[in-house]
Amino acid sequence: MKLPAEMTLAQIAHVIGGRVAGDADIKVSSVAVSPLQATENDLALVFDEKLVAQLDDCKAKALVVTPKAKTERPCIVVERPMLAVQKMLSAVAVKRHSPATGVHPTAVVDPSVQIGEGVAIGPLVVIGPGCKIGAKTVIHPGTIIGAKVEIGEACSIGAGCLIADVVKIGNRVILQQGAVLGSDGFGYVTERESNLERRLNGNRDIKDESNPHLKIPHIGTIIIEDDVEIGSCTTIDRSTMGATTIGQGTKIDNLVMIAHNCRIGKEVLIIGTTAIGGSSTIEDRAIISGSACIADHIKIGKDAIVEGMAGVIANVPAAEVQVGAPAVERRQHIESLIRIKRLKETNADVKDLKQRVAKLEALLAEKALEKV
Repeated sequence: MKLPAEMTLAQIAHVIGGRVAGDADIKVSSVAVSPLQATENDLALVFDEKLVAQLDDCKAKALVVTPKAKTERPCIVVERPMLAVQKMLSAVAVKRHSPATGVHPTAVVDPSVQIGEGVAIGPLVVIGPGCKIGAKTVIHPGTIIGAKVEIGEACSIGAGCLIADVVKIGNRVILQQGAVLGSDGFGYVTERESNLERRLNGNRDIKDESNPHLKIPHIGTIIIEDDVEIGSCTTIDRSTMGATTIGQGTKIDNLVMIAHNCRIGKEVLIIGTTAIGGSSTIEDRAIISGSACIADHIKIGKDAIVEGMAGVIANVPAAEVQVGAPAVERRQHIESLIRIKRLKETNADVKDLKQRVAKLEALLAEKALEKV
């Protein structure tokens, strides 16, 4: 990654919040993508302990390391590596293309829409009646916004997003390309007891007759609080009644599905391809890892962690780590795996024990006959 200009270690340390060990006046012109591919003019980020052990193979002029790393090479020492990366990339990032301030001629904006100062509305955007767009918000090309939608200040609405009626979005919210807010929840009912209901009630009398699914209207909304980011092609359903809510500072990855009536707390992390069933609650700072599936009406406590590909069918206590399908506490899951790996040995032991018992029983029977 090329830097805007050559920089000394002292200058870089000032930007990323580190301290220089060695010659602070050494200049670098770029940051290596990988320490092992670095050139002599590069600065290399070496945070992985395995890479620290291979520093002799790194040709970089200088390094960024943690306090644990031992090196004689000029370096910048940082306490929080990823925070240093965040600061560095923020400082050198090239500004991405954005629509110009104002309304593009090809956009279709209802005359009743209230548009704040400095708003940019890109090509082929459609905005329905009664909407409010806060100051300095940017709406990228091809986005469609329904009626009575409220979007706060300094938001970024990515290209091709779909925002349905009466959704409320706070300030500084980021929607990546193709995010969908406000779809109807998946809710249906039958006039008569369905075969599924019969089976759940223990009745195996299955009736082979039509019993159509009747759509339940979803008349609620979605509330997205301040500083939320929602990834590409993620979908969030409106509630049946009331609101599906996403708490302040929560970050949601790509291809996530959040069903109707869910309540997501503050500063939650939800990783890609996760599916969260209806009326579930995820409390503050919980982490839901990739491809997790959470059943309806589940509560996940504060600071809990659901590991990747877990299948959650029961409530998760606060600060607990769960893994597996069905999901259980991590230590319990590991103990179960250990028992499974020992099954072959255990079965052999049981077989041997049975043979010994059989021989003992036969011996005892012979002795009993001798006494008769």
